Amino acid sequence: MMAFAAKTAFMVRVVGRAGSLMSCFFAARAIGSMDARLRGAVVVTAMAGATVVPVPGVPAAARTASVAAAAGPAEKSATTDASPEFKALKKQALSVARSGSPGLRQEVLLRLAAYDTAEAIDLVIRVGLSAKEPATRTAARDALAEHRDDPAFAERLVDATVRELRAGRTDVAADLAAVLFGTPPGLEPGPLQNWLDGGAADGPAGVRLCWEVATAAATRGGVEEVAVLEGLARLRLFGSDFPFRRGVVKALIAVHRVEGVEALVRILATLRGEARADVVAYLAHVTGVNFGTDAAGWRKWLDDHRDGLVMPEPRPDYPPPATPLVAADQHSDPAYYGIPLYAERVVFVVDTSASMDERGRLETAKRELESALYTLPDDALFTVVAYSDKVAAWEGQLVRADDDGKRRAAAFVRALRPHGQTATGDALALAFSFDTEAVYLLSDGKPTAGRVVEPAAIVRMVAEANKSRRVSLHTIGIAPDGGLAEFLAILAKANFGQFRRVDD
Repeated sequence: MMAFAAKTAFMVRVVGRAGSLMSCFFAARAIGSMDARLRGAVVVTAMAGATVVPVPGVPAAARTASVAAAAGPAEKSATTDASPEFKALKKQALSVARSGSPGLRQEVLLRLAAYDTAEAIDLVIRVGLSAKEPATRTAARDALAEHRDDPAFAERLVDATVRELRAGRTDVAADLAAVLFGTPPGLEPGPLQNWLDGGAADGPAGVRLCWEVATAAATRGGVEEVAVLEGLARLRLFGSDFPFRRGVVKALIAVHRVEGVEALVRILATLRGEARADVVAYLAHVTGVNFGTDAAGWRKWLDDHRDGLVMPEPRPDYPPPATPLVAADQHSDPAYYGIPLYAERVVFVVDTSASMDERGRLETAKRELESALYTLPDDALFTVVAYSDKVAAWEGQLVRADDDGKRRAAAFVRALRPHGQTATGDALALAFSFDTEAVYLLSDGKPTAGRVVEPAAIVRMVAEANKSRRVSLHTIGIAPDGGLAEFLAILAKANFGQFRRVDD
């Protein structure tokens, strides 16, 4: 009877994923910096089987408890690994792990949730986290979540995470880590965060673990995944690594739930640069209002309107609204050809080929750029790249936008003269050699010179350079014709940017 009830309880919580292709697309795009093999695995996993339906507002532990109640009482007794009950359960678990059906695996996982020992964790991994079915893996995470508030159990879970990571089983390690990250905001850092912040996230294995957790959370998209992603936002890596910071923000956006909106409002005050612009653009789209970067204004509005907030259909991207994305107490709206300047690290790329002499195009572009330079905040970092058939950077490293930096850069810009052909590929290669958050490319003609000339090849080159960096590439076309507008629009759309057409 208990087995039948357990199977029935899980069956009513499981749905097919036939209609989830669009959500998979948004999640994959949001975590676009992962390598192709991981992105493919995420999408295939999301489309291949069933998944547990998240119940809004109900934490994972409570959902597990409700299923356990349907299956019969699963007492959390003081029994140990040495008890006859556990020995019998272990024997069944090992048998089920080898050949058991998903229903039997999930039944065993419910019973394993009563134990908080290292051996019980190992059995949950073998029975649940090594399974292919998303529903079984969800049941395993729910079983482990029953004890994650116990410090001793959390330490055991960290040990298991490290072991699986070192063994190369990153997907299993990510499931274990997700259990620990899924705690409510406001708690003291747990042992996993302490381990990652203590240096583990400085190495490639730790970084890959964090990315895998974010990718899986965006793909699953449940209420509990919002807590996981907000947990990732508390890591030191989130504050120090721009690609990861933007990836987590994009993942919260991809989840597209009211709970995700609340999380984004909570972390807004900690954000800077392009990641902050991403959040404000999304909030403005979802709510229909715009408080810019005023985190307190967003919090108050959400407190007043949360119950009546209806989420609109998701989009593949969320361009900034027409009104400025700056706080009410800021007196300037930094922009370049109408494209906002939010990045903390910026590279401006200017076409100085002979065609820019027509109708005073270069002189107009120089005035626009000089004006934009003087709107940069003093703590921003920037440089300028000028190109024709040859490419030259004003400075070989990003320079602080203080008064001296702005004056020297403006003098460099005023001295530019039109000549030669158009080596756009070489200019972008140089721009992406800088540690930047955003690149602004201005041109009036298709590429005609340089190492890479074919527009499609340049698009591929930039995609390769940007696949793990998440840099915004904004493009400005001056009287674009002959396919230039399409080329620049594709570059921007594929790289988190905006395209602007400017006619003479």
